[in-house]
Amino acid sequence: MSIRVMVAFSNDLFSEGVTRLLEDEDDFEADYISGDGEILDGDIESADVILTDFPTLYSSFQKLDPSTKNGFILLDTDCGKDNIISAIIARNLRGVLLSEATPSVLKKAIRSVAGGDIWMDKATVKDLLWSVNRLKKDSGEVLSPKEKEIVALAGRGLRNREIADKLRISELTVKTHLHRIFKKLGITTRSQLINYSIRNPAARGALFPVK
Repeated sequence: MSIRVMVAFSNDLFSEGVTRLLEDEDDFEADYISGDGEILDGDIESADVILTDFPTLYSSFQKLDPSTKNGFILLDTDCGKDNIISAIIARNLRGVLLSEATPSVLKKAIRSVAGGDIWMDKATVKDLLWSVNRLKKDSGEVLSPKEKEIVALAGRGLRNREIADKLRISELTVKTHLHRIFKKLGITTRSQLINYSIRNPAARGALFPVK
């Protein structure tokens, strides 16, 4: 049985190159989506594994339900450790590949994820565990109701402007709240805030549960 692979990177030349590489394998059926092309629900549902990068994950796949059964593999294109951890938590990634990964490692990762496993390098796992352990303490009670709403929305991957529109407040007010939230929780990055939101339901309040 063939593994259906969707390739969706922000760089079309890179997408086509990876697709051709995978087509050489008998057990892969690969196709790529142009960086400016529309990704339909049917395209996603028909793929066993989706290869993508950080910009495409948060643009073309922004509205994707994080509980999707597809195996998303993120290729690290120097997007930064915090962004990778944020994507793992918020977008339910099944794999992460470093930019220096070889073609053979890429193919192994695809087969592993298609088989239901998780593929991550040791450095990424170490960073993720550190982030989780750093936020073990439940500090939900120190947040105000408004701050809990912002934590909930940030945990769903919304940007400051989207949070402001949702709560009908200014973007500056959102930034002020986030500054206070970061200080109260002792965190420094948005990925840590997302991690905190997921691990602490009490800190999200009842109005905006993370889905």
